[in-house]
Amino acid sequence: MNKFHIVMVAVIFLSGCASNQYAIQFDSNPQGAMLVCDGKNWGYTPTTFYLPKEKTKDQSELNLSGCTATWVSGAKNRYGTVPLNQYPDSVRITAPRPNAPNLEADMNFALKVQQFKYQQAQDAAAANAQAWKDLNHAIKDATPKSTYTNCYGTYGGVNCTSTSY
Repeated sequence: MNKFHIVMVAVIFLSGCASNQYAIQFDSNPQGAMLVCDGKNWGYTPTTFYLPKEKTKDQSELNLSGCTATWVSGAKNRYGTVPLNQYPDSVRITAPRPNAPNLEADMNFALKVQQFKYQQAQDAAAANAQAWKDLNHAIKDATPKSTYTNCYGTYGGVNCTSTSY
């Protein structure tokens, strides 16, 4: 099987997987609220979950009331329901912060979360760039060298010079 066929099989496989998933992006305003669903902490908003589409197939709505956004100030808000006929493939649901004290603390924490995610993205990009650099170096080292040999006759015999590239 040539490389083109392998790539096409991978693309078809991955696109098939993607179409069988229902993406739910949990967000909050301000961002950086802790997301807890049915007692399990899923990190800070925004974050995305993927459900198998079979779980949403025969439903008219998706009940997300078991998920809560909790800000560092202690303010909380529950997520609601999603009408699946309006959002058949994916949804982004945002929990607004209620009118509660210490908004400034939540805004400052949102900035810290954003900076942390930006730093993670930078670190991932640097690691990716290093991996590509290492791969290119390995390919270059593994590539056979070309040698050009020039031979010409002289009165004393044959003289050859070789140059490798």
